[in-house]
Amino acid sequence: MRFAVVAAIAAVLTGCSTNGSAPVTAWGKKDVTMLEYRTDGGQCAVMAATGKDSSNAANSAGGISGQNTSAPTQAASGSANAGSGGAGTGGSASSNLPTQSGGAYRDSASADFVNRAAMQQRTQEMAEQRARNEALKSCLASRGYVEFSLTPEQRAQLSKLKQGSDERREYLYKLGTDPTVLKGQAVSSPAIKSGS
Repeated sequence: MRFAVVAAIAAVLTGCSTNGSAPVTAWGKKDVTMLEYRTDGGQCAVMAATGKDSSNAANSAGGISGQNTSAPTQAASGSANAGSGGAGTGGSASSNLPTQSGGAYRDSASADFVNRAAMQQRTQEMAEQRARNEALKSCLASRGYVEFSLTPEQRAQLSKLKQGSDERREYLYKLGTDPTVLKGQAVSSPAIKSGS
């Protein structure tokens, strides 16, 4: 558990943006103590990680819970049904199960259905990650922290320091409390949404 908290703090304070096209960023605040810096980072990381996202991607186009909600089923005779009900069922929606022929447990789901389910799950995971990142940024900003870009030299120095090490935390703390770094390298971001 302690390792997870330390890893979360390191991720928070070393930056949220690490992909190749976006600059690596970190967070800092003028006149903050090391204890406050680490405490705020840890608390915001926990709040972001434990926050609940109410969306379930149910309305994503083509997802299993969105449009195209069921794969067409086939009756025992091999004739395709329209997807909801079939001959002799009175058009009931009870046969919306993903089958290719016969009963719901007789055959596996169609490749299309499996692909749509996987896409819906991936979309939901990405939305949850974006929500966590926004919650983290909002929490840090509400506590007076400023996100700043790291220069190539700072990134090079940071890459030499082991993840989670005291040296790495000290280096980031030194950068994050330097008023010239905070002012000159600040990332301009859209206004933080209140109440989110």
